[in-house]
Amino acid sequence: MVLSTVNPDLMEDDQPSKRRRRSRRAPSDRKFECTHEGCGKSYSRAEHLYRHQLNHTPKQIFRCDFPNCYRSFVRQDLCVRHRERHTTRGSQLQKRDSFADSHDEPSKALISTSSPSSPSMTPADYSFMTEPPTTTSKSPPTSTSYPLSTGIDTTGIPVSGYTDFPGVISQPDTMLEFESMSNSYPIFGGETYNRSPFAMADDFAAWLFSEPMAPLGYGMMPFVQNQHQNQFYVNEPNYNNFCTVIPQHPMSVTSILDSNSLPAIISEEKRQELLHLMATRFNEAAYSADTKRKDALMDGDLNSDRHVLSLRMMQAYIGSYWYHFHAQMPILHQPTFAADRTPNLLLLVVMAIGAASLDKNHGQATTETAAELASFIAWHLRWEIFMDADFRPPARLWVFQALLLLEVFEKTFSTRALHERAHIHHDTTLTLMRRGSSLIGRASFDSPDTKEEDESWAHWIKAEATRRVAFAAFVLDSTHATMFGHSAKMVAHELRLPLPCDEALWAATSAAEVARVQSSLQSHGVRPVMFLDGLKRTLNGQPVRTNSFGRIILMAGLLSVSWHLNQRDLQVSSLGVGQTLGGRDKWRTSLLRAFDNWRRDFDEALGPSTSTESETRDVLHGLAHMGSHVDIVDLQIFAGAGRLMGRSITARDYSTAREKTERWATKASARDATFYALKFLHACFSVSSPDPALRSAEYNARDDYLLNRPWVMYFAALVVWTYGFALDGPLRPPPVLVTPLDCRDDMQTFLARFGSVREPNDLEGMEGRNRCLGLLMILRDSFSRPRWELLGEAAALLDSCIAKLRS
Repeated sequence: MVLSTVNPDLMEDDQPSKRRRRSRRAPSDRKFECTHEGCGKSYSRAEHLYRHQLNHTPKQIFRCDFPNCYRSFVRQDLCVRHRERHTTRGSQLQKRDSFADSHDEPSKALISTSSPSSPSMTPADYSFMTEPPTTTSKSPPTSTSYPLSTGIDTTGIPVSGYTDFPGVISQPDTMLEFESMSNSYPIFGGETYNRSPFAMADDFAAWLFSEPMAPLGYGMMPFVQNQHQNQFYVNEPNYNNFCTVIPQHPMSVTSILDSNSLPAIISEEKRQELLHLMATRFNEAAYSADTKRKDALMDGDLNSDRHVLSLRMMQAYIGSYWYHFHAQMPILHQPTFAADRTPNLLLLVVMAIGAASLDKNHGQATTETAAELASFIAWHLRWEIFMDADFRPPARLWVFQALLLLEVFEKTFSTRALHERAHIHHDTTLTLMRRGSSLIGRASFDSPDTKEEDESWAHWIKAEATRRVAFAAFVLDSTHATMFGHSAKMVAHELRLPLPCDEALWAATSAAEVARVQSSLQSHGVRPVMFLDGLKRTLNGQPVRTNSFGRIILMAGLLSVSWHLNQRDLQVSSLGVGQTLGGRDKWRTSLLRAFDNWRRDFDEALGPSTSTESETRDVLHGLAHMGSHVDIVDLQIFAGAGRLMGRSITARDYSTAREKTERWATKASARDATFYALKFLHACFSVSSPDPALRSAEYNARDDYLLNRPWVMYFAALVVWTYGFALDGPLRPPPVLVTPLDCRDDMQTFLARFGSVREPNDLEGMEGRNRCLGLLMILRDSFSRPRWELLGEAAALLDSCIAKLRS
């Protein structure tokens, strides 16, 4: 709220004859009234009352220190954003200042909202608004006027329908609360609401690599000190308050889901719905191979427990999803998940992932048939989602969940054709998400009017899940850019969101339990960490309190920054102009140190653990260090790949990659990449590995359910082979390895020697750097029997590496 320099006590709230126009009233119960003498206003939320009361008794006045600007504010975050606008929208502010200064009493010059010729309000204009809508009024509503010095015209605010801001329904409560959803981060790169950033902004990079500072998300966010409020999510309208425990209604979320049931339970009626959908809509041309697959899958007695589409097997697929996959990408809310109430297309994605990761205990024939079923479902599912009415922006939450889970399946569980299709349609998902404003925290649903406990909890679940799907899209975007050589389409400063909530909140099974957990967190001073704060803290070696999914997101942020800076420096060098951020070496050093900061913070948070979390930590840490030093595409071409990224590799491509790779092998970056590749492989094949699949004499990627690990092991093997072969050439003579035990002994000897070096530079003077034959043979044999077709391609390329070592 702007304070006039002529009369700081005169504010828009202090003019009782002027009221904001309201299109609907809030519920009559639960009002928060202003007790200031002569005011009489009341609000439906305590945080609105809190902001309103700052007008009567501001705790502190914040003044703009920009030359010739005399604006003042009652909140620091508004003052900060106002100062930024001097540079990002300087001409507009200066023009408004000049116009205001031409009047003798700017605080009394008023603009009426009834003026039909007033210009549209921009998103930045909302940053000056602190006053939420009132729930009651003592006089009839009239047109609202604002001090001219605010520079605000409220005529581009409609009372119904859609606004120009994607995904935001223009109801008065939501629109006027737009400012409360914002946080105090700068608008990096000057991006606007309707433009997606395609590159990392220089001002964001400069801020990110600047000196450590207190997190912006703490001191600037106006947490409400009120016992009836949820202090953690006050700045976010999609987080409702439910601290007062209400007894469970018989039809509440948790009462409907029987306490003895499991998330895998599915009824016969739901099964029949899915069967009917597949039978009538999953159709192909008569000559298509998929038609034959459909006939084979739906043939026989579907009610037999052994049939791939029986009730028993469908339940097994859903259970497999929760057991093997969910923890790695927790975007569905398990405590309230019920198969019978899940949209059919989302449930089919869950079943596809579960079927593709079915335990080997079911037998080879069953697992292979289940994998066929999964691919059949996925092949048809994408078009069904695209045709669904809920796909239109702002799309429903289940659509985003289904699209992201489908992308994971297509890219890492299925065929080359589906992998490439997922790559093509990745942008579709992101565009839909941006149109719905999910990346900045606006959920794809309206705020409920009810204050019932369970409904507030259900709304909170949807809001948290919406943020999680935005983060999941970001994780896929940045990790796949590093793993596969795809182009990253997202940038870190798009995500103005808090990291995922505490795991105890996400795992809570009732609103009452959530309230208890929140009370405990509050008593210990725990508050949410904004993603950009956490990213900056990680870069500066400061600890970040978050859960495992939050740490995966932070690593995705580091990978994204690394990818974009690499791309920018390549463009800068090709133009022959100077470097920014002190040049490549400076930001690279900071990022490499940040990878280790992230690992150390993760280690301290986990403690001694043999869980999936610790294994995921190893995978991402190794991927980050390797990916920052070398492009996997160059390694694959050097190894002899015949086709990559949808096109054939020419002799010229190979010659260029060979020259580039052999030059790289002599540099410190090659030693760094190889050092971390060896460390990662040594950890994977260690005798003390918690995973039985890795302790056996023959690693079996088919039974490795950890997302990304087989592919990162393949990446690491390529790094190790390229470094040794480029420097030392073929083996002279090659060892004779006949049995799996021979290969295992050869691999362990190699990893014991080179995986235990203390520093990357120790590799420079060592002999036998190319003696990785046993390692390559074990991985080749493991990848040759995959569920995922790309691993079969990886096996063929490792076979080429083996042949080159033996040549």
